[in-house]
Amino acid sequence: MGGTGWGNKEDQYYCDDGTITLGGTTYQTAAVSSDGKLKITAYKVTKSNLTAQKEYISARMSTRASWQYGYIEMRAKLPVTRGCWSAFWMLPQYGPYYVRDNSKTGGELDIVEHVPAEPSEVNKIYFSAHSYYATGQAEDEDEYVGYLDPVTGVQYRHEGYGTVSTPTEWHTYSMLWTDEFVRAFIDGEEYYYAPNPYPGTVNLPYWGFSQAFYIKLNLAVGGKWGGYNGIDPNFGTPTFEIDWVRVYQPA
Repeated sequence: MGGTGWGNKEDQYYCDDGTITLGGTTYQTAAVSSDGKLKITAYKVTKSNLTAQKEYISARMSTRASWQYGYIEMRAKLPVTRGCWSAFWMLPQYGPYYVRDNSKTGGELDIVEHVPAEPSEVNKIYFSAHSYYATGQAEDEDEYVGYLDPVTGVQYRHEGYGTVSTPTEWHTYSMLWTDEFVRAFIDGEEYYYAPNPYPGTVNLPYWGFSQAFYIKLNLAVGGKWGGYNGIDPNFGTPTFEIDWVRVYQPA
């Protein structure tokens, strides 16, 4: 059971086998399949029953398979409880898993990050294409913030967001990822674009996505982003419900 907060100071434990028993009560969290759907649910538990005084339990799942490029999508319902942080994202198969790694070859593709920390954020779906230079946190280097289109010279941010009016209902969230660009969509409508500044070259320090990535699904609680406005005292059992995840690749 992982309780390190995944570098974001999150307030949940992730359960290794999908269940945990505390005080005689068994909480099902990860890999719970019912009605043909995957349901990741977070629960509030008694702090004294957990080391490090974590107050919530949830789940984080990863695919064994990995892919380089393709059209990747998920049909899902997202919880809107304050303090939740639903995510559908990808990391390099062989690492590094930290974008700020000194190798400068790390990358992170956040296809969906939903953080309903306050009413103005409930309908926003965030996408991020993190790499060492683009994220704009480099130290002792000339910062390269965002992605420069090699044809037009237009600078694009490493992140953006789209909107969905009913996140608790079924919607499809997707990414088109090639050697030349990444694009993000909600229900087929594009809302984010970032070009590869050096397509067709060995360019990991600038792009970070010319390598195989695997998929992650998780429901975090609190943390530096999810919990900046506090966690709903009437937390309940918010559920991240996934109908399917699909990966399409060129023939």
